[in-house]
Amino acid sequence: MNTTNRPVVVGIGDKQPTALRFALQEAQRRGAELRVVHSAGVPAQAAAFYVGAEMLEGLLEGGQKVLDDAQHFVEGEGSSVHVTYVLTPAAPIEALEAAAHEANPLIIGADDISWPDRLLGGAIASHIALHAPCPVIVVPERTYPTPLAGGVLIALDGDTSARGPIQFAFEAASERDNVLHVLHAIPPATTTEDAEGMRANVGEILAGWADTYPDVHVYVTYSVDDPEEACIRATGQSELVVIGRPHRHALPFALARPLAAEVLKHAHCPVAVVPSDYRGA
Repeated sequence: MNTTNRPVVVGIGDKQPTALRFALQEAQRRGAELRVVHSAGVPAQAAAFYVGAEMLEGLLEGGQKVLDDAQHFVEGEGSSVHVTYVLTPAAPIEALEAAAHEANPLIIGADDISWPDRLLGGAIASHIALHAPCPVIVVPERTYPTPLAGGVLIALDGDTSARGPIQFAFEAASERDNVLHVLHAIPPATTTEDAEGMRANVGEILAGWADTYPDVHVYVTYSVDDPEEACIRATGQSELVVIGRPHRHALPFALARPLAAEVLKHAHCPVAVVPSDYRGA
């Protein structure tokens, strides 16, 4: 996946200053353009029942107001990042899927479902995170926007298909404080022999990355814990948590589809969901 010179893209639904600020900082770190996208459309199944010409016009007017507010917020941050603003009549999932093909990464706010179920659109953030071709960072909106701390953490299961998430995690750590925390949670029912094999596999996977990122200090934590709970707790102590896209033939901590959705639903910090074929910025 060639991601050179791709913009950082943030999809916003309404006033989401935490996601906007995170996206602005991410673009600044990468020396990239920031593209702010807002969808003024609704899913097709909702449009058939709710949307007429007058309502569509109102949605577009409201969408422009969302972007105007976003621009006002971004300008108040005093950043030198070049920012463009895009209003699209496409439905949210379709708009974000299209944006994902040009983004590195795609940043979106966490799901906050209502009205009703966002006009039948469902859980947008988790859907995009599990299907987009690029890394997706889901950012929960924070009532008290104190600076995030705790560095970058990647949750590993010992599966060699974690190459993409590891690449992304090392990049993120090198852009911040050159410290990467690695969490390997071993389910309580795992046998001692299997647990030792998992630890050895994690060690082998990480070994080769030290040469590529010699300035990044890696700290590995092995714990016997429920994988979902361990990952959610980690989001309360980190600046960014990196997890792999669900894949087949994986060990228990590879984030099967329900687990990934639960982590995104309960996360306290931004969570990056990274496909295995990611090959770097």
